[in-house]
Amino acid sequence: MVSDNLHKNSNQTQDREVWFDKMVANLRYDQTLIENDILEEDKKKVYDALISGDHDFMHNYARQTSSAFFITNMVEAYFKELIKSKRKPSKIALELSNSKILVWAEIVEDDELMEDALILAEAKINAYFSKYGFHISSTIVEDSDSLVVPEHYRNVAIA
Repeated sequence: MVSDNLHKNSNQTQDREVWFDKMVANLRYDQTLIENDILEEDKKKVYDALISGDHDFMHNYARQTSSAFFITNMVEAYFKELIKSKRKPSKIALELSNSKILVWAEIVEDDELMEDALILAEAKINAYFSKYGFHISSTIVEDSDSLVVPEHYRNVAIA
């Protein structure tokens, strides 16, 4: 048992050492790119903000990148859940924001299985992503309602 803990601590120390070595090497590489004025502009802005202590920029940048990360993963997970149902809505459209996805789904009248699949997909995604402050909210309509997809939504092609 003691031997296992020593081995585990040794591996963690090595992993930490390797991680920091790579991080420092990447920073030095970027420093060289900055000095030769060949670093991509967006990355240069991040370094300039870090160096100057521009907290507003850094927090806004972190918010934008985390939103893009989580929203992208939510959309992907949502459609994977829908695919599992082996059913398709008649229409589906999304509106994406910084912390939520609005879904507009049109289904065939009385298609309870499709409606259940949409509700279950939303519930599963919210169960996982809500702890990070992100969620999905669905509007499910039937084709007999004859409603038009609101303009602020973007249609998603159904294959």
